[in-house]
Amino acid sequence: MNPTAFKEQVYHHCHAIIKERLDTIHTNLERLMDSKQNETKSSAGDKYETGMAMIQNEEDLYKRQLANTQQIMEQFQKIDTSKPCITVKPGALIKLPAGWFYMGAAIGKIQVKDTDVFCISLQSPIGGALKNHKLNDKVYFNEQFFTISELY
Repeated sequence: MNPTAFKEQVYHHCHAIIKERLDTIHTNLERLMDSKQNETKSSAGDKYETGMAMIQNEEDLYKRQLANTQQIMEQFQKIDTSKPCITVKPGALIKLPAGWFYMGAAIGKIQVKDTDVFCISLQSPIGGALKNHKLNDKVYFNEQFFTISELY
């Protein structure tokens, strides 16, 4: 396995997932706006007001999700995949006893070339424990020590 090419593939897979999330949120917001416009006053007053309040709550939720996901995308797009990482920072591909980890966005487990990769952010508990560590460093997390065996 070429680690540089693998790291690039992980990055692109994560980018596609974040973009898909943005597209889904946009689609849901558009559908919600259609529902809002189609809500008619022909219903009894209380029923109309309740329906509009529910739509407004859902709209607020989607707008928060959109802002959060756009922020994640902006931070993710700042990662320079061409540079190797000397320390654990956004864009680092890390091999730990538990498997491969990619520091970028909190996406969870993905599979790239039949290899599981845990995509995490620096804000996660393990991301915070790994932050700024180097190859062969011993890291304490979850009441145990482990060693960074590979870092790209």
